[in-house]
Amino acid sequence: MTSRILIALFLVGMFGNAHALEVISPQVQTAEIVIIDSNHEINTLGKVTFHVDLSASHDDLLALKVRRSDLRLNDGRKFSAFGVHKDAGLVVLGGGNITHISISSVEDGDASVLFYGKGNSIISPKPNDIAVFDTEFNELEFAYTPLKAPGSLSVNVNLALDTSGSMKGHLDVVASNAQNFMQQLPEFTQCSLITFDAVVKHLSHKKDSCPDSAYLLNRPLQLGGYTALYQAIETGFANAPAKSSNSLPNIVVVITDGKNTSPYAGSLASLIEAKKQSNSKLFVFWAGDYDPLHLRGLADKELVSTQNLDQELERFFTSLGVSISGIQTLKIGK
Repeated sequence: MTSRILIALFLVGMFGNAHALEVISPQVQTAEIVIIDSNHEINTLGKVTFHVDLSASHDDLLALKVRRSDLRLNDGRKFSAFGVHKDAGLVVLGGGNITHISISSVEDGDASVLFYGKGNSIISPKPNDIAVFDTEFNELEFAYTPLKAPGSLSVNVNLALDTSGSMKGHLDVVASNAQNFMQQLPEFTQCSLITFDAVVKHLSHKKDSCPDSAYLLNRPLQLGGYTALYQAIETGFANAPAKSSNSLPNIVVVITDGKNTSPYAGSLASLIEAKKQSNSKLFVFWAGDYDPLHLRGLADKELVSTQNLDQELERFFTSLGVSISGIQTLKIGK
């Protein structure tokens, strides 16, 4: 018994300084779980959608602005077509049967406009199917009387061809394209055909329909000397018929390759006045030496040949033929 006590005391002595084993129970900790939604801090106007409008693929900024606008015709209808003229600051809207509008020129408050319907046909729309605005979308007053040809109306066309010496090599192409142009015009067009070098020459003093006058270009054109460009333009203006309230513009078409080199008694100012008094429109095709300041805005449209004279003349005459066949005039109020 005594020995067992001694052993026990010995063991206690051996391990009396040993480290005690400590079991630590972890404290229970809680935390709130927060889920962050990135959209929670973003304000949008709604669900984003993509809109592709193929009809606007060729629009500039002004045309796109008109297309996206809420402009209306006078009776509240939405427009079905529109045309813009940036230089003149003009917007023409169309409704009803109008599918396309082309503004060819704007001068002194007169807008020359082509209206197209189904099948790309040229139409004469009703006045209430048209509305006119400036580019700030302020509505403008206008006067418009639909002109329907044929009928009692006719279109006077003056075709002036440059036969000066520098046109050598071009005359056959010019004559063939001009003849095709005349043949394809409607019967209600009346043509005066002139040539010019140092002087202006009339190929015929009798006015027939343009298709019937096309034979005049069967004969080869004769080359001359200088270029009486100003006199040729003045002659075209002087050939205009008596002006009336419902008359179509007098059309003057000039094909030339150079500037005026022949003495001229008048001036550009007198040509501008003659154009106004004769209610004329001037279209010039430059086949060569072109100076944008030579006519100083006298022409309603100028086209310059750059590569292929034959193809470019054909496009010029085709476009011009369409315009002559159905152009309408809107008189814009100030």
